[in-house]
Amino acid sequence: MYYKRWYDNNENLRGIIEALKITPQGNLEPIALDIVQLMLEKQPDADDFLEITNKNFISDKHRWYDRNYMFHSVMEMLKHLSVDEIEKLLREMFSPVSYEI
Repeated sequence: MYYKRWYDNNENLRGIIEALKITPQGNLEPIALDIVQLMLEKQPDADDFLEITNKNFISDKHRWYDRNYMFHSVMEMLKHLSVDEIEKLLREMFSPVSYEI
């Protein structure tokens, strides 16, 4: 039986997550820290957001991102945002900087 992951429901989001999946483990922590910082900047009440995510923190240690504690935390936090919010946040994080000529 095939179970869809929470990020499989959006093609763009799935692509971003799949790209992160092949990122070397040593590079995930700095990426995770940047995502957390950006995520918290966008929350109207960061303390409430952190409290909600900590209450619902599930760790089954069988997924690719469970091998890195910081990135595991990011993935758990992202679950509490809408797919549109996650996609926008990750696009902002990973899209190249554009300059006006």
